[in-house]
Amino acid sequence: MSSFSPTTLFLSVMLLLVTGSVSAVATSTTATVERCLRLQLNPPPPPPANSESRSRLDLNRIICRDTFRSVAIFIRATGKLPPDYVAALCHIFHDNERKVERHVARTFRPYDFHTLLAGRTCATIRKRQHAGSPSPLSSSM
Repeated sequence: MSSFSPTTLFLSVMLLLVTGSVSAVATSTTATVERCLRLQLNPPPPPPANSESRSRLDLNRIICRDTFRSVAIFIRATGKLPPDYVAALCHIFHDNERKVERHVARTFRPYDFHTLLAGRTCATIRKRQHAGSPSPLSSSM
């Protein structure tokens, strides 16, 4: 039995609408958070003022806004960053702990980054991710 939070379900449905594929629903929130973080860190250039795409509804922007809103709510409720957010940062910064800490310290200035990370490191997050996935060798025995 898989339990989805309302945010995860909403993001999955929105991702389905954006991509138009059913396999996108299986995408984890880590992928959504990572995509939004990458857009935030390296935004694409704006379209020309006279183009049609300038006036269209930008679903990516809406999804990312809602994703970051859910991160803010999680921080207010728990005092920590969501594990998906930390996992996405670790993936973006190639498990470089200093860059992850620097990003968290810059982005969430009023908070202490040690409290936000709550002792989680990229190594512990990777270990938990791999512990949850079945080994291909164990299924062949």
